[in-house]
Amino acid sequence: MEIGVRSALLALTLLASSLVSAHAHAGVTTSLPHPNLLPSCGEGGDPSPPINEVVRMRPAMTLGRTPSEIDGNFAGVIENNFTHGSASLVLSRLTDKELAGIARLYRQTNAGRPPKLLDVLASRLTAKELVRVAGVFGVNDVNAAVQRSASHSVASMYAARVATGEVTIPTTIMPMSGPAPTRYMTLEEIYLEFRTAPVGSLGPAAAFSETVIYAGGQVAAAGAVGWKIGSEVGDLIQEYDPSLWDAIGGTVAGVADRIQSAADAVTNSSGVQRGIQEHNADGMFQYPVSSSSDPYGDWDATWDLGNDIGDGCFD
Repeated sequence: MEIGVRSALLALTLLASSLVSAHAHAGVTTSLPHPNLLPSCGEGGDPSPPINEVVRMRPAMTLGRTPSEIDGNFAGVIENNFTHGSASLVLSRLTDKELAGIARLYRQTNAGRPPKLLDVLASRLTAKELVRVAGVFGVNDVNAAVQRSASHSVASMYAARVATGEVTIPTTIMPMSGPAPTRYMTLEEIYLEFRTAPVGSLGPAAAFSETVIYAGGQVAAAGAVGWKIGSEVGDLIQEYDPSLWDAIGGTVAGVADRIQSAADAVTNSSGVQRGIQEHNADGMFQYPVSSSSDPYGDWDATWDLGNDIGDGCFD
């Protein structure tokens, strides 16, 4: 009798474990493949469940693979990032220039629709944080969102701060890009999408690494003609994080060539080899994604890298 009960409990435990594993992957909608790797590194086989030390967001959406798709999805991606992530933490990690870039591109891509992002921020940020947001999104628009969506106490403290002139417009705002959607703007959108996601929010290096890998593996692979990832990502690095540019080192042309070569290597590989190329690309930025607690990346952007790390390819 006792053996029968223990067997039943074991069966229930295994069933519960399988349900948890299935739940962990439920709702994951992404354009990236989840390959069943051959045992080329370590034990190989099916990928292990993703590690969860970094809170992983899995909204049912995709960044897109063409400039028009990425441009059309940008506003929704940013809204989801601040809705499903820690809004205060993400905001604290953004520079004024990055926040201004988000505001500029959000206005362009969300034209004619209600500014849902401002309501999300009004409901989740402190009065002091909302004052910072007002400096780039505009006082009138943020005032309206605060009145609609902030708590009474936050709204009162925010109004007092605005009345005393605390709202300032950052002087480090990036000039407007060309007509949407340009390739340059597309890469800037991808960068800022990753920059407001859990892994990318760790720092510009992680977000740029994910940008290069995603653009090489998804956008360039979609057949964009004349795509120049190297020079355009290089421009964005110089604009948003000059210290990262200095860390990469070399001439302007040399850095652009290294970035382009890394993106091309990702484009032209798959499976285990793609994981290796993603690791090499991450290496240009001092391995911020590889060394994070979630090497699969935001939206599984570096899925093959995560699998290779799990299979011991880089031990």
